[in-house]
Amino acid sequence: MELRVLRYFAAVVDEGSITDAARTLHVTQPTLSRQLAQLESEMGAPLFTRGRGGIELTDRGAVLHRYALDILALADKAAEEVSMPKSSVTGTVHIGAGETRAFSVVATACARVRKRYPGVTFDVHDGTSADLKEHFARGFYDFLLDCNSSENAEFNQLTLPVRDSWGIVVRSDDPLAALDAVRAEDLVGRALIVPPHGLSRTLRHWAGPVRPQLERQIVGTHGLPLNSRYLVNAGLGVVFTYGGLIDGQSDAGNLRFCPLSPIAEATHKVLWRKVMPTKPMQAFIDELAPLCG
Repeated sequence: MELRVLRYFAAVVDEGSITDAARTLHVTQPTLSRQLAQLESEMGAPLFTRGRGGIELTDRGAVLHRYALDILALADKAAEEVSMPKSSVTGTVHIGAGETRAFSVVATACARVRKRYPGVTFDVHDGTSADLKEHFARGFYDFLLDCNSSENAEFNQLTLPVRDSWGIVVRSDDPLAALDAVRAEDLVGRALIVPPHGLSRTLRHWAGPVRPQLERQIVGTHGLPLNSRYLVNAGLGVVFTYGGLIDGQSDAGNLRFCPLSPIAEATHKVLWRKVMPTKPMQAFIDELAPLCG
């Protein structure tokens, strides 16, 4: 399986037709069709169904497409790093980050790097912690802003000086909105919207003896919390999130953030592998470290 053929395959999926993909790739249609036929022969299964409306992926084609995108992204990243001029600091720093106010520290470091090295750019990938960790482990990111992280001797790490406080977001007409802080017992019987993999370690500890009951009340999960405000507005339930993410939005006037009692805080770290960093990575580390004390 050649990278060139995988690029052909990905282009056909993007364009939706072999004719358009051939034009984009600057190859003849017979050449492209022949390469795709060889790829299907190599895979031992059809990858497309062809019709008047264009092409559609088969189930096995969809699986190959996911892997192809990952492989091509890693190949491009490797080529970028290998071809980087030795005498200059240029290139892209890839950062995976969940949604947290602590990202402000990362952003400050990025800006300082750009001021010193205009040839450095930043590619920030947002997502849930589980997805980000998986892609970081597979080498797609140079750095990971690990939310609510614990000690991990496998990676280099810097602890960010910003902590997030857990709480719930409710509608302003909800009885819970009148409370200065919310105890776990106050949520018994309420529909709950939680992070993708359920209550975090911090929240499980906070819930204490009513944890099993709260876990039975989960009616939904959310990835990035900004979208979850619509679930709250619609009346699906109350959402667990960090303070300042939803309630700080301009269109969140009918929502209220209620901190937890006792206080439950999340500590965040920036992780990177214990290998020789590229020059852009080292420039980022040099600017981030002083901000972390």
